[in-house]
Amino acid sequence: MDSPTPYAVVSRAERPQLATKAEVLALCRRLERGALVERPDAVAASLQDARYLSERTRELYGRLAAVGVPVTVHARGLHAWIAPGVRGVDVDDDDPVGDEWVLVLASSRAPVVLAATDLRRPAAADLDRSFLCAVSRDPEVVAGCLRLLGPAAGGLHSVQRSSAAAG
Repeated sequence: MDSPTPYAVVSRAERPQLATKAEVLALCRRLERGALVERPDAVAASLQDARYLSERTRELYGRLAAVGVPVTVHARGLHAWIAPGVRGVDVDDDDPVGDEWVLVLASSRAPVVLAATDLRRPAAADLDRSFLCAVSRDPEVVAGCLRLLGPAAGGLHSVQRSSAAAG
């Protein structure tokens, strides 16, 4: 039996809502800005594909890593080097995590996970792409997602690459 994905874990605990990419992006950015203030214990993310790793996201995760927060990022086609201290995981094409957009902010004070799955509707402009999205602040749900994507995880069918090793 395959391991559950973060979206499966979150959607069992919270009812997913239909959202556009623009809406999921706005929520994700708000949570990431909060992470800069709150300094979570660990951050894990899945971006679907390396092309979605923006310079803004690379800089933000690098800032978190620079203050000692373990950061792991998963995506299809992800290169070994993301930012100093940020661990990259290249997700295989058949890994279902590659269809999900996930942000895990593990913290004893304010744990939160956002998990969305791409509905892959044809002919939609990028920011109009449709997702089913759920957010949970349940510490057990957040911990479950961190186990799937966090520092010790490699994804269901992934190749782990450490940005520290890339030097």
